[in-house]
Amino acid sequence: MSSEAYYDYNATSELDKQVRQAMIDSLNVFGNPSSRHSYGTAAKAIVSEARESVARLIGCEPEAVKFTSGGSESNNWAIKGLLEASGHRGRAHLITTVIEHPSVMQVCAYLERTGQAAVTYLPVDQAGAVSIAELEAAIRPETRLITMMLANNEIGTIQPIREAALLARSRGILMHTDAVQAAGKLPIDVRQLGVDALSMSAHKFGGPKGVGALYVRPGVELEPLIHGGGQEFGLRSGTENVVGLAGLGKAAAVLDRAKMEAQLVQWSKLKRMVVNRLTELVPDCRFNGPVDGSEALPNTINIEITGIRGESLAAYIGVKHGAAVSVGSACSATKQASLSHVLRAIGRSDEQIRSAVRISFGPAAGEAEMEKLICQLAEAALHLRALSVVGAV
Repeated sequence: MSSEAYYDYNATSELDKQVRQAMIDSLNVFGNPSSRHSYGTAAKAIVSEARESVARLIGCEPEAVKFTSGGSESNNWAIKGLLEASGHRGRAHLITTVIEHPSVMQVCAYLERTGQAAVTYLPVDQAGAVSIAELEAAIRPETRLITMMLANNEIGTIQPIREAALLARSRGILMHTDAVQAAGKLPIDVRQLGVDALSMSAHKFGGPKGVGALYVRPGVELEPLIHGGGQEFGLRSGTENVVGLAGLGKAAAVLDRAKMEAQLVQWSKLKRMVVNRLTELVPDCRFNGPVDGSEALPNTINIEITGIRGESLAAYIGVKHGAAVSVGSACSATKQASLSHVLRAIGRSDEQIRSAVRISFGPAAGEAEMEKLICQLAEAALHLRALSVVGAV
């Protein structure tokens, strides 16, 4: 299947060709990385190279990178592991936001339900941004952790993580950020961000599904996730996913700051084009989240067209043109009765939320492809509106 009409990169990205080849090559290395013979050494070299590549991508020491099965595991481990290691289980308070990924929201709900922690959920403004002043006001003497996503998966809003981390550090509070949507799209330097932990996932930036990483700042204690053979510095036991890590490592290695910055310039140009053209062709459309500047991921556009269901719009361009856009978050798509908590948090009504679709494009996107999608969306809006008029007669 061609990826030319694929506009759901925030759900998952296309596997990079170099990544695919690295994974194929790694299949010939069948030793256990923990074995001390040459077969094990060859496998361990793949794991070590992957760790070094991820460390270069986010600006840290290789030992600070712990491998996981993906973003959800990284988020679960960071929140539970940091709190448990802090020694304040049952007396802890943590702060998060109302627009976090389910793998953060549901962990927080679990901690509340089991009496392990009290949780404050910070509101956001109409652009989906958190106020640092409100964050500061929410801090209590027993606050142990702040967890806040770097970039939102549905509307792309980028949060002031550096400012939040500085505040947290000044109060002796740990700071975790879910950077799953940002890693590989935005240049990240964990030292500049000042966070204590950061989650990422390979399949969001050209790598395979089922593998990710958790950065933990040196000196920060983290409770082990899986006990056993002592892999991942004794914190996550189990034989390493060598093939997956070969893919993660290569996906990280092919990216550099210059490449990502050039990509951001191109994406920003395309986003402005989509916003301007759709506003021209479909005047009653509305965009959720920031549409200009550096306040949101430039590859992410969340749009509502008044009176048209998002499912209908997505189905029309999917069936007629083979184009793929998203309705809601892929991670919660099975919850048919659930409406986007992100859009609700920024003040959209249920009917407006039902009209929303998300467009998220990748590195290969160009003006011709985006113009084609714009025309397809405008055509779909015209067609579906005409059907609604006929149905009303």
